Amino acid sequence: MLHFHPGSAGRTRVERAQAVSVRQLGEDVDRALASDWLDPSACDASGSQTRARPTASREQARIFFTAPRDVATLFRAALATIQRRIEQRNGRPSDESEALDAMLGHVLVAWGNLSERRIPKEHRVFERDGWRCAVPGCTSYRNLHRHHIEYRSTGGADDESNCITLCAFHHLRGVHAGLLRIRGTAPGGLRFELGLRTGHAPLAIYASGDRLVRGSHPMQRWRDSTFRVGIRGRR
Repeated sequence: MLHFHPGSAGRTRVERAQAVSVRQLGEDVDRALASDWLDPSACDASGSQTRARPTASREQARIFFTAPRDVATLFRAALATIQRRIEQRNGRPSDESEALDAMLGHVLVAWGNLSERRIPKEHRVFERDGWRCAVPGCTSYRNLHRHHIEYRSTGGADDESNCITLCAFHHLRGVHAGLLRIRGTAPGGLRFELGLRTGHAPLAIYASGDRLVRGSHPMQRWRDSTFRVGIRGRR
């Protein structure tokens, strides 16, 4: 919250608020929050401070992302703090783009040179598989497990080529429940057998890359059954 104090400065701010649009006033407020200071008398007709050297270049791109409210609030607060520090250090206005660039630069300095041996092996498998369950058709990014294609209990190696990313459901209720079988070498030489049943062929077989090898896609079976139900309903 910005506090207006009595005196000429307060009157100048009121006059400024009466003279500009709401959008421009919002930009003034953002600038004041970022720099802890704004002299309305130093602003020209465009809203820029004439006694400061603006450095913001013409906008080239916009970045959008979604996040929980508390994460978004923390991100904006951090961005405003960095922007304010840049302005205090350099004695000139800054913008969100420059602040974001500084934030990402710090991240790269802090985390970009991690040695491979410091990254847990399961995380390397998750990263290779896009941090998502590798079962064809599954879109789960949560509760990920590192599964050994050839079980360690039967002599399977702990190499990344023998490991795959599975969500908890497909790992526990698929593979270890006997409904899903995975064979081959990760990541490009895999064979997924879905819908295992005693005495019957799998309902569908996929290769790496979600390529259907045998059987029909579950959505196609659903469409076929819907079509048949519709035909029977007309009779």
